[in-house]
Amino acid sequence: MTSIEQRLDRGAARLARDPRVSELQLRVSDRSGALDHAWAAPGSRALHAIASSTKTVAAALVLRRVAAGDLALEQPLVSILPRDDLVGLNRFGGIDRVDEITVRDVLAHTSGIPNYYAAKALDPRSDIAAVTAADPGWTYEQALELARGMTAPFAPGTGRAEYSFTNYQLVGRLIETVAGCSLADALDRELLAPLGMSDTALLTPATLALFDDASPILHGRQSYRGARRLASLGAEGALVSTTADMMRFLRALVDGSLLPEPVFATALEGALPLFPRVRYGVGVMALTLPRALTRLPRPGVLIGHAGMTGHVMFADPVGGLAVVGTVNQLAAPRLGFRLLIAALRAAAR
Repeated sequence: MTSIEQRLDRGAARLARDPRVSELQLRVSDRSGALDHAWAAPGSRALHAIASSTKTVAAALVLRRVAAGDLALEQPLVSILPRDDLVGLNRFGGIDRVDEITVRDVLAHTSGIPNYYAAKALDPRSDIAAVTAADPGWTYEQALELARGMTAPFAPGTGRAEYSFTNYQLVGRLIETVAGCSLADALDRELLAPLGMSDTALLTPATLALFDDASPILHGRQSYRGARRLASLGAEGALVSTTADMMRFLRALVDGSLLPEPVFATALEGALPLFPRVRYGVGVMALTLPRALTRLPRPGVLIGHAGMTGHVMFADPVGGLAVVGTVNQLAAPRLGFRLLIAALRAAAR
């Protein structure tokens, strides 16, 4: 009879042979510590871009500030950020909604602010390596200006959610304003260092070398060289990390050592539909998968996030099983979920 570790290794190795996968990484653990297993493609680098999974890390920092009484989720964003930053971002119904947007709205994608990143989409028919290498990236101000030129899909706080990278441009600036330092310094001081995440750092224009230290990213079969593009994302998706560090973060989040239980519960309550099988709370995804796919002993909701590089980090908050992994592929995001499901099935059997 094969062990859980052997089944995990076989599943990871099988998916790693897919030509769209670049340096697959996987780590699986349970709450008891009896299972803590990692697999990495031979010769791969430990570092990799976690993309939008950064949003959960940024949201956790904000929620810790909420727990400390420094912020309130229902606080108007205009009470923290300059009004000029927010004016014109949501003009739904011909009314500027600047005073209606709250801290919760930007964390939970309920602000109705358009997604500036839609204007940054890559043409898969182009030379991705050349185009992304030449891309100078963008600033916070440029991202907001792009969003102002787009149509808001709904007014803030109306029971709707729509994924918008612009929200987390604002979250990043919110963190910097409250912390009184750069986003990179705030993350390191308030989260990464306390959790012992010494191999995690924010990719910025000053730390572009991290891009080449990390696993190469593919866009389909082409090389992605967008270091400055990734560095422009900030709280949206600019963290570079390892499966060990992100497992440490995920375990702290779902096992209760990162946030007080009432604050963690607040992050999940009222989660709204965002993608198929995904509801979105305050910076966290609540993913529902059929029991037939996962073979988990009980049906339930997995908590965590996924990133556009095929990064996944999800945990069963009741059973305690947690999976972190990446396939480093931008054009086939479902590969990351294939890795997640394969790992859940192997660990649950």
